[in-house]
Amino acid sequence: MRDTEAAALAALEKECFPDPWSEKSLEDMQKSPHTLYLVAETEGEIVGYCGAQIVLDEGEILRIAVKESWRKQKIGTALLEQTFACTPEVTMWNLEVREHSTPAIGLYRKMGFEDIGRRKGYYSDPREDAILMQRIL
Repeated sequence: MRDTEAAALAALEKECFPDPWSEKSLEDMQKSPHTLYLVAETEGEIVGYCGAQIVLDEGEILRIAVKESWRKQKIGTALLEQTFACTPEVTMWNLEVREHSTPAIGLYRKMGFEDIGRRKGYYSDPREDAILMQRIL
């Protein structure tokens, strides 16, 4: 992710999530030495991104988003594969996902994540549980 892409990612956030992150929060996250942000582009257009946080040998997928018009084209899979390839030191990945986000849950399971818990009422607008998932290498 380049510094100039925060505005485009914030717009993608608004398209993909009921609780979008702001341009400022994306800029701040990108500056952290413990985060990795990868962007998927086609013909200069940002069509998806993945944000991860890495501490020692543990990683957390913070966000993954793909423009609606570009879904079902394996962009999410490619973003996760590249995230894993860029972080060979990570032996355990964690994430949380909305319980009704069936396509995302399917992607994560396909990529080797397993359900390990649930946070009741974690998300608001709409209120729903978070499924906690983990991938151990």
